[in-house]
Amino acid sequence: MHIPDHGERYHIIRKTFYANMAAYIISSLTSSIGSLIDGVVIGQCLGVESMAAFGLVSPVVVVFSLFGAIIVSGARNRFTMAIGSGDLDGARGIFTLSMLMGVSLSTLLMVLVFAFSTPVCALLGATGSAASLMDKARGYLLGIAIGLPAMNATHVMNACLSIDNDRRLSVIASATLTVVDVVLDLIVAFVMHGDTFEMGLATSISHYTALLVVMLHFRRKERLTRFSFGKIPTEEIMPILGKGLPNGVARVTNTARCVLLNQMMAGMAAAAGCIAAYSVQRQADSLLNGFIFGLTDTVLMLTGILVGEQNRPTLRRMLKTSFRAVWTVVLGISALLFVFSPQFASFFIKDASQEALQYAINATRCFAIGMPIYAQNRILAEYMEGRGETKTAMMLKFFSEGGFIVLSALALFPLIGVDAIWAAFPVSQVLQLLLCAAVIVLQNRHLHLKPTGFWKWYMALPADFDVPKEDRIDRTITSQEQVIELYHAARDFCAAHGCDERRKYLISLSVEELATNTVQTGFRPGKHNTIDMRILKKGDDYILRIRDDCEIFDPVKQLQLYDKDVPLHPRRWFIGCRIFRPIPFRKLSA
Repeated sequence: MHIPDHGERYHIIRKTFYANMAAYIISSLTSSIGSLIDGVVIGQCLGVESMAAFGLVSPVVVVFSLFGAIIVSGARNRFTMAIGSGDLDGARGIFTLSMLMGVSLSTLLMVLVFAFSTPVCALLGATGSAASLMDKARGYLLGIAIGLPAMNATHVMNACLSIDNDRRLSVIASATLTVVDVVLDLIVAFVMHGDTFEMGLATSISHYTALLVVMLHFRRKERLTRFSFGKIPTEEIMPILGKGLPNGVARVTNTARCVLLNQMMAGMAAAAGCIAAYSVQRQADSLLNGFIFGLTDTVLMLTGILVGEQNRPTLRRMLKTSFRAVWTVVLGISALLFVFSPQFASFFIKDASQEALQYAINATRCFAIGMPIYAQNRILAEYMEGRGETKTAMMLKFFSEGGFIVLSALALFPLIGVDAIWAAFPVSQVLQLLLCAAVIVLQNRHLHLKPTGFWKWYMALPADFDVPKEDRIDRTITSQEQVIELYHAARDFCAAHGCDERRKYLISLSVEELATNTVQTGFRPGKHNTIDMRILKKGDDYILRIRDDCEIFDPVKQLQLYDKDVPLHPRRWFIGCRIFRPIPFRKLSA
């Protein structure tokens, strides 16, 4: 019998991890590209004061995309569950509800920003020595607020596009946003000779343009993701918000610590230069955090799936893959940022402002040092959230995004002065790493575990988490010959568990048919395609789980082939296989 080697056995989970990571990176970067471009053009064309004003407002842009982030985190979970159960109308209702929530809440926030823009800017730090920045800060705040509905709607749409096999449109939308924003910013700077309000407005227009691009998704009627206003499931509002709460806590905490640090710098003599330098660090944050959030969002999604499957080996492999991504992708980008920090800082601050430029270089280097550690800490937070440890995840995100950073800045300020503002980031992430270790130790103690290796210690899973070896079969299929082997293994497995003849026949036949169909129609010539199949015995149920890396599956076309009234229609079977939902066989004995 074929026994897959180490690399072959986990080929699909690694491929799935990096594919979803890429999609989530694009989604995360879409909401930050506009701000990044504004920072470059403002710093190069409008001077240090405008850059400082931009720096005061940029933290609140994180809150501007708050509703989209919370809704995406919660709605993605509810949306995929509805698809997995074959409830296509329910999935479309959840999508419609999430879009309505994102647009209506962000529109309300836009109105509030217009009504209270002056006190908001004062709260952000346009006071004291930085009071002269008020008009410029208020202008950028109003300009960027106009694009709030489009920013959040695009964020929600991008999350659903990846599920609906339309990731390419997200890439096109991001590229369109970038081009439009660059062109409009250059027009504002060199043709209109405008200031921060026009810069913010240009970014808002680019977000509306990106939204128009992603709305092209609906040009085809057979799309899974569609609006359905007939029956909007309002009962899903609280579950969606509850699932997205940890990300909301992270964003609010991130903004709060930026406001506090801006307030500290507002009282300094060189307030404008310091705030401008901190703004450069924030731009590095916006650029690199797209990669971090893409990685950690993937950890969150796959953890939920694999914990539900009680699949410790694949969960361990997924975490190993995430660690490898940190110490290759993130570390590599951070090293480049550290080496080229003078060039990066000069994008935002002109060489004539030597003091502000040196501050910005120091700030960028400190951020580059702390970034890999920050990514590592976020992996644990998302892993905890994926396991259902919501309170633990919120606590970890609170300290990582703000708590330890503010405390570190306050502690270091008497020793190194203004450099404490940017040095606080790497120092805080070391403290966060110690907190993560303490959380893992406490969880192992709570479960009365004495793990013998790092991964058993890190995962802190109950001893009875796994499905016992005698109650499961795990196989990786790379050819039709292995399908036949699995067919006989499935029959032997059922016989060993006292399964009646009818169910034994149906289970082994289902295994053979599903695997054979996937090999014949999904395997691509010249490609190394694989199928992972798992057969479980849980109580009275026999469960089959399948995942593969073959040709993209179109669930809508498959659903259209069958009538809902057909007793054995494969609605649950086909969709369930593709998003890792189980296929139960208990009813087949009737």
